[in-house]
Amino acid sequence: MTPDKALAAVAASDDGQYGSLLEHGSMELGYYRPAGADDQEPHTQDELYIVHTGSGVFLLDGEYIDFAPGDALFVRAGVEHRFVDFTDDFAAWVVFWGPPGGERPA
Repeated sequence: MTPDKALAAVAASDDGQYGSLLEHGSMELGYYRPAGADDQEPHTQDELYIVHTGSGVFLLDGEYIDFAPGDALFVRAGVEHRFVDFTDDFAAWVVFWGPPGGERPA
């Protein structure tokens, strides 16, 4: 997948913020480019964000985390999270996987 394909998927999406690019089994690869505010709700699957562009602050279960391009942010299924302060050029690759409720620790 390329950033150009990702941006085209976002533009074609219903909300104009998240585009799904690939699905295989329980895994989904997407691209997230919120505009202005991030009002997402917790997800049923585990999730990994890989920041592509931009920087800011990520709120994860009450903890504020600074992020920049290249950073990876893991979110367990069902956990409150959102990007609370981010630059206008912020975008991230998103990977969802596993069963509803998330993977069980080994």
